[in-house]
Amino acid sequence: MTALHELKEMAQRFVDGEDRSMNLVNRMEDILVEHFLDSDLFESLGEGLAMYRPGAGHPYWSEPEIVQLFSEKLLGDR
Repeated sequence: MTALHELKEMAQRFVDGEDRSMNLVNRMEDILVEHFLDSDLFESLGEGLAMYRPGAGHPYWSEPEIVQLFSEKLLGDR
């Protein structure tokens, strides 16, 4: 499985509500840094992943914001 495929699978689990844990988002962030550091994908997803904190409020990103981010930037071609 490629790193991009793994990211998309994880994002789909988040969007579907199967797993919205900090652990999942942290693993996604690790993959993004390891495989996509100098890419547009990193630019698109990096801030949202780093700022995800469910229930924390502004300036952190909420579950609906991350769902929108994944849907637009990672899963749009599905």
